[in-house]
Amino acid sequence: MKEKLYRPIAIGLAVIVLLSAAGILLSGAVRVKQAGYSMNTWENVLEGKDYLESDEYRQAVSETIYEVMGVAARSSRMESGGQYDPDRIIRVRDYLESGKVYDSMPESEKTNGICYRLGDLYQWSLKGATISNRVLNEAYKPLFYGSIQEYVNQCDEEYNVVIDEIQQAMEQLKQDVTSYQQEQKEWSSEVTNVRYALYDMGSGEIYTNVAALRGADAPQTQLEDYFESFGSYYIYDSRSADVQQENVGDYYSYNTHALLTERQAHLGGEYLVYVAVDTTFPVTDELAAGAKSYEEAQELIRPSAAPMVAAGVVLLAALILFAVWLFRTLHRAAGTLLDHVSTALRICIYFVSYELVQALVRLLFGGGVIVEGVLLLAKAAVLVFLVWEGVQRQKVLEGVQAMAAGNGETSIDTEGLFRGNRQLAEAVNDLGEGLRTALQEQMKSERMKADLITNVSHDLKTPLTSVINYVDLMKREEIGNPKAQEYLNVLDQKSQRLKQLTDDLVEASRASSGNVTLNMERIDLKELLMQTSGEFEEKFAARGLKLVTTCPNYPLYVEADGRRLWRIIENLYRNVEKYAMPNTRVYLNVESGGEQVSVSMKNISEQPLNISAEELTERFIRGDESRSTEGSGLGLAIAKDLTELQKGTFQIYLDGDLFKVTISFPRVQ
Repeated sequence: MKEKLYRPIAIGLAVIVLLSAAGILLSGAVRVKQAGYSMNTWENVLEGKDYLESDEYRQAVSETIYEVMGVAARSSRMESGGQYDPDRIIRVRDYLESGKVYDSMPESEKTNGICYRLGDLYQWSLKGATISNRVLNEAYKPLFYGSIQEYVNQCDEEYNVVIDEIQQAMEQLKQDVTSYQQEQKEWSSEVTNVRYALYDMGSGEIYTNVAALRGADAPQTQLEDYFESFGSYYIYDSRSADVQQENVGDYYSYNTHALLTERQAHLGGEYLVYVAVDTTFPVTDELAAGAKSYEEAQELIRPSAAPMVAAGVVLLAALILFAVWLFRTLHRAAGTLLDHVSTALRICIYFVSYELVQALVRLLFGGGVIVEGVLLLAKAAVLVFLVWEGVQRQKVLEGVQAMAAGNGETSIDTEGLFRGNRQLAEAVNDLGEGLRTALQEQMKSERMKADLITNVSHDLKTPLTSVINYVDLMKREEIGNPKAQEYLNVLDQKSQRLKQLTDDLVEASRASSGNVTLNMERIDLKELLMQTSGEFEEKFAARGLKLVTTCPNYPLYVEADGRRLWRIIENLYRNVEKYAMPNTRVYLNVESGGEQVSVSMKNISEQPLNISAEELTERFIRGDESRSTEGSGLGLAIAKDLTELQKGTFQIYLDGDLFKVTISFPRVQ
């Protein structure tokens, strides 16, 4: 009874809380939108940053420094000793091309272009140039010549071209001086909080908007102390391209030297650039206005942030709880049914249920924002369900992939899976258990074979070494019986063959298991092949084999272990010697295909090859089924394993009695 009484009260309180939270969030959003603050301002205020730490201030200072470079560069062309200098020299052609000015003009340069005083040319531009009878009325005479005509006559230039250049230079200079005068007003320390100085170390000139620094050859340390005292500064040293900065944003991303060069700065050598902002903001400018605006943002955002965040958390929590409740309800209602139907039928039920929910909601409530909100929640529920189904499938897929990758210990947890996914997971687990058992048996068998080969080879070596030594001692004795000497020779041959077989067994075991230490070095494969061909020349000749070699006439370098590489090649040649049909040709072909070096040997087999190419590289498999030759059946297997250990490839091709083997290694340039 009490539960029935409290439940409506609890629901009513929850509704009131949610409506209050929505009202707080909505009113805060309206106020923020009306204030027009950017997201960066919001983030900076909420992070507790002051104006100097804000993105807004740093961006403004970065742009200010960028503009100051142009102001300082123009001042360097117009000033001397901190004052406008009308006595600077302008060579018209240079000024048009690069805005360059001169302090003086060497004698050797006076004929390289007509020159004027900066002040004369500027005053002339204000008066205006007049031309009478195609002759320019010269209000001011050029430097170093009595008239333009005299310059033209002595320097062999076109009169019309020269006066055209003079008129263009006057127009450009008028704009330059006008901009300079305007900038001197706009960037005066009385109207801006920015302080700057361009210190030309070559001439000792300082171009600045700080009156106390003008005309003084201030030492570098005093300039640094002055600008660093503001707490927001940028200092650039052209000698090392070193940058010192504090609270100026990311201006360092600009190339200061390139910027001054582009702005046609007039500098005599190395230089220093100083820019600072008086953060007390004694003057009302854009930076001061930004500081005031940021303070207003702090006053608005900080009181509003906490209630809005709290309201957002409440609404989000309510939405999550409602979604969880809806999901659990739907899950309980459909769980029993869905766990006992096929996958296709289950998908059909999902689809039909989704459509029915939408139709029912629209039928009961019609259209509108609330209805769309409910449908959105329904879509969210379906999405959650599909995502969970996909997560389960992904879980099963990852288990299968892990097993396919050789991880036999993988087992899929079936807890919480739907019926179809659970059945699939259980089947995969059973398959994995079978794979683990088979893998363990295979590994056990491989270990037993490797141990058997290693132990037997080791146990054979000691008595075999004694047999070989005693046979050798007996051969040195004078034995008169020819039969006994013949028996000793047979014993010597068979014991040596047994020793070779034992060594092959050990090497085959090591090569197949990868238990080989490689000494990789740069080797000329072509030279190694030629040496091996020379060693086998007599053996091939004894069987009537003729080696036909096709090889480039330049070295072919590979990176390999020299001893193992020689063993691979020796095994190929020995295989030909033992199994090739007598009195036939053997073809050795060496090719360099870009990044690979390939060696192929082909011959006609003496015995029929009634096995596959893959079987020939297995241990103890021989092309001679009668086993009448002295081969061990290990040569090709050892060659294949050693090749692959050295990052090469080993391939065998059979066509009837034609036997061809190809090895390839990465080429080293």
